[in-house]
Amino acid sequence: MELPRRERNDVYLKDGAFRERVAELRSLEGVHDLAIGIVYAFDFRTRMLPYWYADKRMAPCSVRLLGDVLHEAGFTNLRIVLQQWSPNVLPSQMQLNGKPLDILLVSAMQVHSEPAYELVRDAHRMGPARPLILAGGPKAIYEPADFFELGPEPGIGADCVVTGEAFVLLDLLHTVLKNRRADESPRDALENARLAGALANVPGLVYLSPDAPAQEPIAINTGIQRLLRDLDEMPMPDAGYRMIEPPHRRRSLSAKPCPAKRIGKLSTIASVIATQGCRFNCSYCPIPAVNQLTWRHKSPQRLAAEIAHIHTEFGISDVFSTDDNFFNDRQTVIDLMTALADTKVSGRPLSECIRFYTEATEFDVYKNRDLLPLAKAGGLAAIWFGIEDITAALVNKGQTENKTTELFELLHEIGIEPATMMIHSDTQPLHSKNGDLSGLLDQARFLFEQGAVSYQCTYLGPAIGTRDLEPAAVAGAVFKRIGDRNIPQAFQDGNHVVASLHPQPWHQQLNVLRAYGAFYNPLNTLRALLRIRRDSLGPRRLLFQIIGQIGLCFTAPRLLKWAWQLKRGPIEVYKGLEEARIPMVDASSGTEINWAVEQIPSPRLKQPERVEIGDHSFLATASSTSRSDALA
Repeated sequence: MELPRRERNDVYLKDGAFRERVAELRSLEGVHDLAIGIVYAFDFRTRMLPYWYADKRMAPCSVRLLGDVLHEAGFTNLRIVLQQWSPNVLPSQMQLNGKPLDILLVSAMQVHSEPAYELVRDAHRMGPARPLILAGGPKAIYEPADFFELGPEPGIGADCVVTGEAFVLLDLLHTVLKNRRADESPRDALENARLAGALANVPGLVYLSPDAPAQEPIAINTGIQRLLRDLDEMPMPDAGYRMIEPPHRRRSLSAKPCPAKRIGKLSTIASVIATQGCRFNCSYCPIPAVNQLTWRHKSPQRLAAEIAHIHTEFGISDVFSTDDNFFNDRQTVIDLMTALADTKVSGRPLSECIRFYTEATEFDVYKNRDLLPLAKAGGLAAIWFGIEDITAALVNKGQTENKTTELFELLHEIGIEPATMMIHSDTQPLHSKNGDLSGLLDQARFLFEQGAVSYQCTYLGPAIGTRDLEPAAVAGAVFKRIGDRNIPQAFQDGNHVVASLHPQPWHQQLNVLRAYGAFYNPLNTLRALLRIRRDSLGPRRLLFQIIGQIGLCFTAPRLLKWAWQLKRGPIEVYKGLEEARIPMVDASSGTEINWAVEQIPSPRLKQPERVEIGDHSFLATASSTSRSDALA
């Protein structure tokens, strides 16, 4: 499932291409009054540790960025619906300035994909008057064909799937709208572009072949996107916040979006993009591949201006930087944190106005620990460490017991919160029998004693988009059905054990709860309270103990129920790799795409056949397409 990368000299867009495309869209006539709805799908079954607190308090960066970009391109009749705030809004009932939607954008993570499918189905209930439906987000990046043929009737699905970043959407809209007639709907314009083969020239798209039979659809993939190198080309985060639908239970939209003054009270945490990429390439992580093994970051001046703007305009003080590994590059840390430390807001240092959170590996932070005072001066308040396993038996990213002790002690001295993210697996014991830290509970208790403010424990499973998926499927480790129930997409959250070779997977599920209970419990709350005056992070540790125990009250009943279902069974697993429900072929070569997975070739493509895309004809055959051959 791991995504390929483009050739090294073709990974990035030309500098300035992003802003050029924005300007070209802004110059188009007769399109800027189109009613565009952006919906972030959300499955409430995911509301448990470690997500339950932040999931409703942080408007996702992804859909806000779409709002910022489209507004910059001249589209002002926009509304962003967050299902975690307004869960009942339906596309068929959405109207903007008295107009039904012309374009529906649906964004979903894998765990939220089932509500996304329902949004698409509802839009189809509008019949011929339905909007153009475009799907995007992480689910679309890794499993784009899942958005087609959703049922219950044939032809129900997205019109096109965007498998890349914001530029791909801009490129698609420009391709579709530049030749659109005044009396033509965006959906009809896209259909004409599809029939003419114009979509094949936009890298980062998947759509249904216009020439394949409706009963046997074939998806066309235009290849891997080109990445935006200069992240400063993206617009400032502003319009996206100003077009968010206020929280309510109605099916229709409010007359106006949520006022800016209220946004900061609802979305108390602002997510921003500072850096993207990680030099580690763990087999269980899809991030390096989706970033095509690149390292990108905003300029120091831009990041500081962005955070200051969010704080000034919306009153948000907590800023979460959605980094993959913020300490990945030493000079980048120096430049970004120096700029934050030197920035002032209304005469006050920015670092006194905001709390900056980020993610990093223990190895890189330890290696650059001399920069932590500078980071603190720049407002850094907490680091989420992907430690996974202190002994490095599961994955070795340079973490050790001694490094953890020394680093956490230093963080406490400086006043930066260490937050830990751990992984339990089939091979990890609950308790250590050798007096070391190999046991799950031994590690949880050790981390609390060393001063970890918060704790996350997920179960190792083969995530979509990673190299671990194929071996797990071949080994029969991936669960398909429990009893008569298919595994919900929402349960691919790391909390639920949905892939395991352990003879008692229900026992492993209970272990996840035991780990949380070993960290979040009344005794540790009392310890945090007693140390509150002697520990610079004492108040935060106490706060997170309370938050964690409340979250555990939500989490325990659900995971106990799932553990019981696992024990009762029977468990049906995927017996190796399976044939694609909708085969996908490369728009350039016409061969079936499998990227890094040697999937079962589609019987429909076993014999050479022609796939027609507009005026172009390609030979479609079942192939063992290599990573490089799959590129457009």
